[in-house]
Amino acid sequence: MQRFNEKRAKVNGRREVTHKRTNKLILECGLIEAKCEAETCGDHGDCEVVNGTHVACVCRDYYDGPSCDQFKPIEYAARFDGKAYIEFSADDFPHLTSEKEELIELRFKTRALNGVIFWQGQHPDTTITGEDYISIGLNDGYLVYAYELGGGAAQITSNMRVNDNKEYRIKAIRKGRNGSLTVNNGEPIRGTSSGILEMLNVEGNIFMGGLPSLDVMTGGLHSENFVGCIADMRLNGQKMDLMANPVDGKGVKPCDSWQISKKRWIKSKSKRFRSGNLYQ
Repeated sequence: MQRFNEKRAKVNGRREVTHKRTNKLILECGLIEAKCEAETCGDHGDCEVVNGTHVACVCRDYYDGPSCDQFKPIEYAARFDGKAYIEFSADDFPHLTSEKEELIELRFKTRALNGVIFWQGQHPDTTITGEDYISIGLNDGYLVYAYELGGGAAQITSNMRVNDNKEYRIKAIRKGRNGSLTVNNGEPIRGTSSGILEMLNVEGNIFMGGLPSLDVMTGGLHSENFVGCIADMRLNGQKMDLMANPVDGKGVKPCDSWQISKKRWIKSKSKRFRSGNLYQ
C-alpha cells in the first residue's frame, strides 16, 4: 500500500493538493527493481518484474526450472538422424483390454520418404512373423498406421504425402480391431484388422524415431529409421518427457528449427522482502 504526505498550496486562487512520497516508499520501489536484478535466474534466464509482489524467470531455449539451471535440450522435441532412437518402457503404453480406446498423438516434420516413427512389438530376440505389433511410419512419403493382432494386419495410410518438411499433427486411435488415423484437422481415415482377435499382445518396449536392430525387430516391415523432428508425443493423453521417461536411447539431438515455448517461472517477492530490513 502506498502512503503519501499531503502538501496544500494556492494555485490561481484554488487550493491544490500535491503528494510527496515518503522515504519509505522510495526505498520500497528501489528494492523492488533491485530485487529483479538480484534475483538469480542463472546464466540461462532473464528476470522480469510481474507486479509489486512477483518476478518471473523466463528461461532460454532448452533450459527449465525456477532458476533456469536445468538443461533439457530434448524435453518434448527431438531430432533423429537415421541412427538415433528413444526407448520407453512398455508400461508407458499398456494394452490391458480390447474394450478400451488407445491413443497415440505426436507431431513431426521430415523430408524423408521412409522411416519408422513409432514402434512397439516383441522382445528383440523374438521373430516378428505372426506376432503382434503396432507401428507408425513413412512409406514413400505417406504416413502409415499399422497394427497386427494375430489375424492379419490393419494398414491405414494418409491420403497425402507428409514429407515436405512442414509440421504435421497426427492422432492414431485403436479400439479392438478398429482404428483410425487423423492428420492435422482432416477427417479420420479408418481401417480394421483381419480375423477375430482384438487384443494387442506385445511385450517389447516402445521405440520412437528408430530401433537399434531395425530389420530384426520389425521383421523387415521397416527398412529405415526416421530422419527429422518428432515432438509432443502423448500416449493415452500422457505427455512423454523425452528426457525423464526413456529407459534408453542413442544419438538424439535438439531440434533447433522447431518452435519451442519458453518456460516462465513466477516467484513471489513478498517473503524475501519481509526477511530483510525494509519493514523494520
